[in-house]
Amino acid sequence: MEAKIGHGPQPPIPQRDRVTFLVRLSEMFGPVVGLMTAFAVIDGFMVLNVISQNHAERTVTVGCGYRDGRWWFHYVHTNELIRPADELTVAAHHIRTRMERTGR
Repeated sequence: MEAKIGHGPQPPIPQRDRVTFLVRLSEMFGPVVGLMTAFAVIDGFMVLNVISQNHAERTVTVGCGYRDGRWWFHYVHTNELIRPADELTVAAHHIRTRMERTGR
C-alpha cells in the first residue's frame, strides 16, 4: 500500500505520520464501550488492532499506507481502503459499523 517509486527524485514519505494517524485513530475508540485497541507490527509496519471485548472474531487489523499523495487507512488482511487518514471520525465510524454489521 506504499507509494510506487518512479523515475527521478521522489520526495521522502514521512513515516512518523503513519504512527501519528494510527495513534489518533486508536484514541477515537477510547470512549467506545466494548472495544479496545492494541498496536502491533506486521512486516515492519505498525498496525492497529481494533478488538471487540465480547466477540473476539470481530477483531480487525488496520494499517495506514501512503497512496496517491496522501495517507489512507486500510484493512491489513484484505488491503481494502477505509478512508483517508485525515478523516479520523469517519474512519472510526466505518470500522465500528463494519465490525457490528458483519461480525468482523
